[in-house]
Amino acid sequence: MTKRARAMLSQMDRATRSWFLPVIGRDKGRFIARLIDKHRPKRAVEIGSLIGYSAIVIAGNLPPGGRLVSIELNTYMGRITGRNVAAAGLKSRVRVIVGDARRVLPFLGSRFDFALIDAAKEEYLEYLRALEPRLAKGAWVVADNTKIFKSQLKDYLAYVRRSGRYESREQDFDQDAMEVSRFVGA
Repeated sequence: MTKRARAMLSQMDRATRSWFLPVIGRDKGRFIARLIDKHRPKRAVEIGSLIGYSAIVIAGNLPPGGRLVSIELNTYMGRITGRNVAAAGLKSRVRVIVGDARRVLPFLGSRFDFALIDAAKEEYLEYLRALEPRLAKGAWVVADNTKIFKSQLKDYLAYVRRSGRYESREQDFDQDAMEVSRFVGA
């Protein structure tokens, strides 16, 4: 990750301490960075960007030539994400799309080998089903907030843990968790 991107994340960390903004934050960001560093995905997608914190983490850690598609439902937040990504020096690596991920994903031409889902909790399973035709075999799917929103995510968690299409485990972060799933196919 570049110095400029790290500086932007530090600025965002300070802002999120002043105002409650549910970004992935430093600990989860470091975990995602390690996952990306270990598996070297080239094409990533995130569903839900808010202010672009996770977009900066993902794009900043992708290998050379790696690209991220960031899908945000809210037009205003999509603009903020675009501005923050540009301020981090990552504009050429990130494409921000404003729209409902369930409708956008079927029209994206590429296959993805990394995905972060962090949007409307009750729709995680729908997002994943829209994403599956676009997942490369072996792709990593990370779902945020799986501990604090466990009841809203029970269908999603049951699917990734029992469908046979994923190898899945929970990564605990004390008060919250992320479900980390590797797509093994049909």
